[in-house]
Amino acid sequence: MLIKYLGHSSFLIEGKEKSVVTDPFDGIGYAVKRVEADYCTVSHEHFDHNFVNGVNAKRIIRDSEDGFTAIEVFHDTDFGKKRGKTRIIKFDVDGVTFCHLGDVGENFSECLKERIGKTDVLFVPVGGNYTIDAKEAKKYIEGINPKIAIPMHYKFGKSELDIDGIEKFTAQYRDVVYKSGETEIFKDTLPKTTEIVVMGW
Repeated sequence: MLIKYLGHSSFLIEGKEKSVVTDPFDGIGYAVKRVEADYCTVSHEHFDHNFVNGVNAKRIIRDSEDGFTAIEVFHDTDFGKKRGKTRIIKFDVDGVTFCHLGDVGENFSECLKERIGKTDVLFVPVGGNYTIDAKEAKKYIEGINPKIAIPMHYKFGKSELDIDGIEKFTAQYRDVVYKSGETEIFKDTLPKTTEIVVMGW
């Protein structure tokens, strides 16, 4: 299957059994690429994550339904007092388990690790300010131990958001794989240890 990075926290996963687009955005300095998908997931109702009119999706997913699991978490470290809640959304495509952390802002914990469970591909915010930062993202990756970890929600190009770029995150790793805008994965050939994949667009 193909994973395409559309920018910010938005990805398009194109598998044989279904296609899924995550967190389409608006108002951040550049536009989300209009794509077609069977499903569109929305982690929370902020403009940079819920622009469903910007994509062509047959069904919008905001909660646990139809093979998707939504896990409610805090958008900040102060139990949601600053920014409320967001959702982690898990789903399978062609036998591969994906976990999109949305705008998670709370620190990693063993309790949250148990709620998330097994994950093959983890989409993790790294830009800080509105979400966890690069250091906390590393804790999530080490705790969840996915086969592939893909950073998102960082400042790049024409982004106007007050968040960090990718450098603070990648500086923590010796080996990072860079992809231009898409990467192809298969269940039978997933790496045995966590691979950090940075995708441009």
